[in-house]
Amino acid sequence: MNDSTHPPFDFEAFKMAFVGQDIKSWATFFADDAEWIEYKHTHPPGSPRRMTGKAQIEEFLADVKASNITLKIEDEVVGPTRAAFCVWCLLPGGKRVVENVIIHFSGGKITKQVDVEAWD
Repeated sequence: MNDSTHPPFDFEAFKMAFVGQDIKSWATFFADDAEWIEYKHTHPPGSPRRMTGKAQIEEFLADVKASNITLKIEDEVVGPTRAAFCVWCLLPGGKRVVENVIIHFSGGKITKQVDVEAWD
């Protein structure tokens, strides 16, 4: 239901903040108690990286921006309570990371994000 108490998730605005690495705007898309889980070579399924709460996530977003990477979102599929998309990250020096991401949202805010990454 999309009314004033259950606003829709604005994926296009989220994508602009994400790709542009606008930390202030990007962080506003996360609920105060959001959880972000990452699976990658340094954090395998047995011990994924977990960030809990908007403040911790915002610190991570600032680290992403400080790393001088380029981000691109493609192949997004957006539904009423979650979205899936592919993220391409170009690191300084030319290495790439590809991520498959699923975000869950409620009330227009991300409540959970799960990333699976593969590195060059």
